[in-house]
Amino acid sequence: MKRMIKMGSALVALTMLFPACQEKADPFSVKEYTDLVINEVSAHDDRDDVDTWVEIVNNSQQDKDLSKLSLYLTDEYFDGRQIASFEGKTLKPGERLVVATTDEALNTGISSAADFSLVLALAPDNGIVDKFERADMGRLALPGSYQRIPDLTGDWQRTPAASKGRENRVLTLENTKPNAIWLWSAHAAEWIENDGEIMKRMKSLGYDHILLNFSAFETASKRKTTTQFIQLAAEVGMMVHVWMQAFYQGGWVSPVIDAENRYDQDLFDKIVAEAKSYVEEYGAQGIHLDYIRFGGTAYKHNPSAEITAVGAVNECCRQVREGIDAVGDNIVLSAAMMAESSAAYYYGQNPAQMGKYVDIFMPMIYRYHAYGVKDSDATCKTRSRLFTTVTDRPVWAGITTYEYQGESVKSLPAETIREDADLFANETDCSGLVLFRYALGDFPDVNDLWN
Repeated sequence: MKRMIKMGSALVALTMLFPACQEKADPFSVKEYTDLVINEVSAHDDRDDVDTWVEIVNNSQQDKDLSKLSLYLTDEYFDGRQIASFEGKTLKPGERLVVATTDEALNTGISSAADFSLVLALAPDNGIVDKFERADMGRLALPGSYQRIPDLTGDWQRTPAASKGRENRVLTLENTKPNAIWLWSAHAAEWIENDGEIMKRMKSLGYDHILLNFSAFETASKRKTTTQFIQLAAEVGMMVHVWMQAFYQGGWVSPVIDAENRYDQDLFDKIVAEAKSYVEEYGAQGIHLDYIRFGGTAYKHNPSAEITAVGAVNECCRQVREGIDAVGDNIVLSAAMMAESSAAYYYGQNPAQMGKYVDIFMPMIYRYHAYGVKDSDATCKTRSRLFTTVTDRPVWAGITTYEYQGESVKSLPAETIREDADLFANETDCSGLVLFRYALGDFPDVNDLWN
């Protein structure tokens, strides 16, 4: 563990660790600091290349002189250690002050891996202006922080991405537009180039959700990019869901062991552990299960009344739900669905049953097929009803951004994609849209859909 401790002389160190005979602060003197708040804490001392910092905000209508105040840390190493002082610091109304280990404004790092507390005070146990306690909120994900929600006044929450120097907020399904993009990891780096030019453009067009393929976590280099991607997405106002492949891992893997009349719990454990890691370590705000199905052979995997293909899909969803709920707050679970009336028979997908665990269904209602075959509007509406009539969960229609010329694909213009989107928004009970995929097609503005 890297502890960035600037000890100086032994005498100074002892004085900092054991403040000697300090006079009790005048209780009335604390009043002048009213409305100074510890607003956000990023505690990553146990990780490489991630900063530790604390944000303090003046939530009053007057200038506040911080000169008499210090920040004190109590953790497994220190009991009331002074880790920052504010001599000569004045905050204007609404101004945010960030003190960090990178600029040595904090003289030690802080780890979220164990309990700790911070006080903004005249002394470690006296004249306390504000206090933060990690308590049982758990360890932070890489881009994450502890924040007051709502900003400045709310209760403390563990959040997936930091809001350093800006208003605290948590993205949810309620405060984002229900429009999503399937994104291959090969494009993640370009989305954050030039100060996130592409990401900001997609946000401006009304796409608030990104389904980022799991391969974005395969190497250390990719993980570094992905951590930056998730943080920038939070700043822009987009939720990141990790797009996983459940029962397809280089080839189809059956979740039913027919000969033993049981589900493959080892497979379930692997899927759950992977999903939990994206939430706990990287701050993913959603898990998107693709290939949460059989490859057209579900009817062959029903060895008993208790062990069935449909039951296997449901059980996997249940365990993923339970796993991600244990490590994150308000994590969205979505599933890519086959838009066929026989989906339960061939694929083991029963939306009425899966809806006990899945937050959003994303049926792949792809109307363009090889050799110029195109499904009619009536067919698209019929396929949407396979979901909207059997579950009260949101249904976000999955559409393609391309059509076929023979067996090859050709990007669609924005006008055509928008026409397809309008069909589901205006003539079905779907409540959102998912486009497959970025780098094909000219994406239309969808800000006005679903209003």
